[in-house]
Amino acid sequence: MVNRILRNPYVLIAPAVILVCVFSLYPAFFAVRVSFINWDTVLGTKSFVGFKNYMNIFHDPVFWKVMRNTLYYSFFTVVIGIVLAFLLGIFFQENKWVDNLVQSIIFTPHILSSVSITVMWMWLMDPGRGILNFVLHEVGLPTLKWMMSPDTSLMSIIVVTIWKGLGYSVMIVIAGLQSIPGYIYEAAKLDNAGRWTRLFRITLPLLSPTLFFMFITATIASFSSFDIVSLMTKGGPENSTNLVVYWIYQIGFLQFNIGKASAGSVLFMLFVSIVAVANYYFFAKKVHYQ
Repeated sequence: MVNRILRNPYVLIAPAVILVCVFSLYPAFFAVRVSFINWDTVLGTKSFVGFKNYMNIFHDPVFWKVMRNTLYYSFFTVVIGIVLAFLLGIFFQENKWVDNLVQSIIFTPHILSSVSITVMWMWLMDPGRGILNFVLHEVGLPTLKWMMSPDTSLMSIIVVTIWKGLGYSVMIVIAGLQSIPGYIYEAAKLDNAGRWTRLFRITLPLLSPTLFFMFITATIASFSSFDIVSLMTKGGPENSTNLVVYWIYQIGFLQFNIGKASAGSVLFMLFVSIVAVANYYFFAKKVHYQ
């Protein structure tokens, strides 16, 4: 009797369903409910306000600036990150000691804590004593204020984000390259296919499922970036590096406007869902599965 119950598929998937309900569905429904409430966490009072929190967000110029920052940040981190990972994966995919050494060096930032990485880059990007400005000055280029200027601050956190996640992406690309059967390349060489032909007619099509996976996961990860912004710039200067998730945090936990923060979370959840579905609709048909 006990064995029959334990073999029931509904019993086997019950723990996963419970975890999803507790940690995903319930918070989502709770955020939707709170988004229609004016919740004063100091006095402990709640009042139903309808769509007022959503209207306040749409009339908030900071929200639109934050959305533009998020789109710029997501586009450059995803596109540049995948292109660099692909190129490095192509060059260092062999099982040689040089390739293994380079792979280890590239992967190291991924396992370091965000605090360590941001402290190091804040020192490198210091406008007065940083190494980056020293190098720019030595080669005759104008120095930059990096995180201190609204013109270069977003670029600064984009550089740090790409550097931190590059090693993981390279490992994914190399795993995808090594899964391509070698006899396909040998047959292409027998047909006198050149290097570029093999790259565009064999490697890219057979690697497209891996690149598509990286594109979807990197896009979602870029939209939810928080730690680097919080540690390096706290959204400044002049909200030039403020991203949506950090803006929601500011509204909810620094300004104590839980209703508006929940409304922002709901809008952001809908936006990410639409982007994910659009990605699948436009790009899934381009993926070549073996």
